[in-house]
Amino acid sequence: MLIGLLASSSAQPARGQGTEGHNGQYRYRAIFVETPPTVDGDLSDLVWQEAEVIDQLIQQEPDEGAPSSENTAVRIIYDSEAIYIGVYCYDSDPSGIVRNILRFRDDSVYTKDDAIRFAIDTFHDHRRAYVFSVNALGTKQDTQVDNDTWHSNWDEVWDVRTRLQQDGWSAELRIPFRILRFSSSGDGVWGFNIQRQIQRKNEKSHWVPNPAGIPFSRAAFYGHLEGIEAKEGRRNVQIIPYGLLGATRTGVSGADSKLEGGADLKLSVTSSLALDLTYNPSFAQVEADDQQINLTRFSLFFPEKREFFLENAQLFNFGVRRDTQLFFSRRIGLVGGDAVPILGGARLSGKAGAFDVGLLTTQTESHLETDSTNLSTARVRWNMGERSYIGGIFTSASSNTQSNRAFGPDALFWLGKYLRAEGFLAVVDDRELDELPVSFSGALIYDEDLWEASFRTLSVEEDFNPAMGFVRRDNIRRHTGNLRRSWRLNREWVRKVNFSADLTYLTDQQDRLDTRQWNFEASDELNSGDQLRFLVSRNFERILADDDPFVINPRRGIVIPPGDYGFNRWLVGYQGFEGRALVPGVQLEWGEFYGGDRTALGLSGTWRASPHLVLRGEYEYNDISLPQGAFATHLWRARFSVPITARATADAFFQWNGLTRQGDQDFNTQLRFHLIYARDSNLYVVFTDQRRDRGRGNIETDRAIQMKLTYRLYW
Repeated sequence: MLIGLLASSSAQPARGQGTEGHNGQYRYRAIFVETPPTVDGDLSDLVWQEAEVIDQLIQQEPDEGAPSSENTAVRIIYDSEAIYIGVYCYDSDPSGIVRNILRFRDDSVYTKDDAIRFAIDTFHDHRRAYVFSVNALGTKQDTQVDNDTWHSNWDEVWDVRTRLQQDGWSAELRIPFRILRFSSSGDGVWGFNIQRQIQRKNEKSHWVPNPAGIPFSRAAFYGHLEGIEAKEGRRNVQIIPYGLLGATRTGVSGADSKLEGGADLKLSVTSSLALDLTYNPSFAQVEADDQQINLTRFSLFFPEKREFFLENAQLFNFGVRRDTQLFFSRRIGLVGGDAVPILGGARLSGKAGAFDVGLLTTQTESHLETDSTNLSTARVRWNMGERSYIGGIFTSASSNTQSNRAFGPDALFWLGKYLRAEGFLAVVDDRELDELPVSFSGALIYDEDLWEASFRTLSVEEDFNPAMGFVRRDNIRRHTGNLRRSWRLNREWVRKVNFSADLTYLTDQQDRLDTRQWNFEASDELNSGDQLRFLVSRNFERILADDDPFVINPRRGIVIPPGDYGFNRWLVGYQGFEGRALVPGVQLEWGEFYGGDRTALGLSGTWRASPHLVLRGEYEYNDISLPQGAFATHLWRARFSVPITARATADAFFQWNGLTRQGDQDFNTQLRFHLIYARDSNLYVVFTDQRRDRGRGNIETDRAIQMKLTYRLYW
């Protein structure tokens, strides 16, 4: 049967040119079938023999341009409801197949295991794609790509089954048309590419060869999937109600129980626009934030983890990520670190002609001294050329006591295959301010495998504080430059070596120097996948007398006094290859620090004892000696994951922070059980325990146990 799959005609490249001048020759025609195959992973259905086979994958790493070291056979067919992909991953050493990840929708499937990935650019606009990944255990992951950026929080219902074979492993995928967005008036040509990873060889291969250093998310390098005649049919309608039963105990107060419910609605308004509604959303199942040690004068960034705000989040990106963002969804439902209940919300997102559009609105309840607040965002991007756009954003936080709006344009222009220019301008209108503070940025970036050069300037005026955004520092002018040179040697101890230098020069709005940092870094990517790193930095920091006091240790009251500080620091690090069962990591940093000395040690490790047991640990230590006093900080995190099956997982997460910004010691515990049952519905049982040591024997304890049940209805 399998010999027959390869013996039939292969899908060979045809002449033509693509958007990047090289991929137009890669074309595959899918065929329509009346009777689809049974999705069981064994490829025994005769219907597969009607389709052509893709059997030529080309290495990206380690030997760029060479044929893949192992054969792969891929076929694609479709019926009126779905696309079907059949794949056979041959392997000359089946015992060497890396298959550790069993957890359902684990986004490490395509970084840590042998895996096959399929990217589909349904609009054929070379900007976005859906990526479906699967390993030999049948663990799947669905991902969206937008402007070369991965977004692994897309969650849809599709089917896959795999089987281990004597000479490799096979898989069958069924991808319903209803979960995809596409133009119903298109020409039946979609962008398409395949990537196979063979972990023990640290090898990546593609159907359409990607130059080394070009990520699989670069949709402009995809080939062409022809013959798909998907029509705009029935809407993708999903209703996901939930029920929550829980009990909490805060401090010394008694336990409070609660029983509540809510629902999400997902609706395809058109084949390219989706509407999401939520009523009384609950995020009880969300993993706790990772604790961080803050030895700077500025705010820490904690990423969004709530599902409703993660879906299509890439569309709302505006500004410099983790630095100056006009929209930061964690502002919704959180005030001063306290959770504020959300009454409901709506999001309309997708594509309308040449425009990407996103509308988001939520209403929060009154909480403590905070009035009920409406938080809304409108985002638009006008797509130009192959990957460029001009866009704009508007955000609003409005209540009886607050009126804060932010708006402005942004743009991205690709000037060549590897060269782009980008920038934004933003204004904040707050009724508490007499002025309209402004922020703007411009950048020119060249980035390819062996060379990288960039320059960015950023200005943030004083009091620039969009209520729905994140601003790490205001009242600044910052200029940054970077230059990297790499060589691919493909030897045992050096697959790729990198040398880079970057400069940050930061002043306040009056052009007084505040921060200057030179970094010189060398790194070695070994052929085994391990990485070595060495960095030396020269730092200058100025603390003015009129700045807020820099309290570096609130517990002991240690304050860095105003003054000019120059110091040198060194760093060496090693990170093991993620494709192994045991993955160690170590980083050592030492040198001067604000008139004293600081030595830092970071340790990390992952042990995949089996697909049913994964242990992860991290430890961070700082030994700081200053003229004002000496102290040490400790931070450790431990995760125990027990995937009972691909759809049932138990997790334990422990972390202890010896020094928070408030001067507390925090010990957090979170235990979670997650079961995925009928129709990709979910059962969560979550226990959390947080203990804060405020000193002098004052320990506060918060505990909660919650059970959340969802059921997905879809048509």
